[in-house]
Amino acid sequence: MLFRRVVIIALPVMLLQPAMASIELTDNIQLSGFGSTAISKTDNQTPLFISREITDETCYDCDTVFGLQLDIDVVEGLTASGQVVKRTQDKWSDPELEWAYLAYEYNDFEIKAGRLRLPLFLASEYYYVGQAYPWARPPQEVYDSILGFTSYDGLSMAWHYELSDGLQLTVSPYYGFERLNEVELGAVKLEFDTEYMAGLYIDLVGFNYRIHSGFMQAKYQQRPSPNTEKLDIYTLGAEYSYGAWQWMAEVEVDRIQANWYASMIYAFDDFSPYITYGESHQSRKSKGVTTGVRYDATSRISLNLEYQMIFSVEEGNRGQFVTSPLAYAESSDVDLVTFSINFVF
Repeated sequence: MLFRRVVIIALPVMLLQPAMASIELTDNIQLSGFGSTAISKTDNQTPLFISREITDETCYDCDTVFGLQLDIDVVEGLTASGQVVKRTQDKWSDPELEWAYLAYEYNDFEIKAGRLRLPLFLASEYYYVGQAYPWARPPQEVYDSILGFTSYDGLSMAWHYELSDGLQLTVSPYYGFERLNEVELGAVKLEFDTEYMAGLYIDLVGFNYRIHSGFMQAKYQQRPSPNTEKLDIYTLGAEYSYGAWQWMAEVEVDRIQANWYASMIYAFDDFSPYITYGESHQSRKSKGVTTGVRYDATSRISLNLEYQMIFSVEEGNRGQFVTSPLAYAESSDVDLVTFSINFVF
């Protein structure tokens, strides 16, 4: 189940771990859900962030996510899982099937087949579950770097090995078959006809830390161009907690861009203030600072108040915008205020 996996993956290192829940429909069928919504506003007309497009008009739906997940224990070792999500870019009438797969576990091995989540980043597995991470939204310098693509259709195999007491290693290769991926950049729709995606991730999880490294190669055509291209993506992330403190950092590199962030969180009582610094280079050029505080109202509901400043390194460069701010005769710098609510059930 999604929330059981979040606990297993994140509990050793997440200071802000929410209580996970589910509804037992039968002895072997469980339903769970999650959601986030926010009031967000910038001081710039240029749409900010792919799939969210936040502007200087107060937006009540730019960050809205709602998901339902059904998990079925078919027989011993064999499970089925499906997750439907109304993502930030979706209409309520047209949600996305984010994953739907069969999984089989035997000893230390696990095989999955179907629609699966791309395992590139620390928060990839629970990217849409705002209750599972400290910020109002994951740092977009890294999490926007692959144009919002989060899933693939294919196969994965994972090997889980306990190196010592409290230290587990996971090695997981995966392969995605041909699929048409679409992304909207303002009024422009980009279409990527992906021939395959192939990759590997390695996780090292200790009592109070996690190190995640990933590699993915994609072969694709960007329509209507007939040319076939390859893109190799490398990622590395780490999170570490000590007492009330938590630190997180990730980097993503490919031939088009290089992006990274580092974040520090301090938890006391029900409040968790945080600060994040991020940079993007090459095709996107920006630096950003985010300060905020999370409040855990209950074990299943949290609120975030966040202020973000993003500075352009090169005038007119897209940076974290959907398009160049020159198209709106606007500044390349932007301030963003967000108040969000997250929940799980």
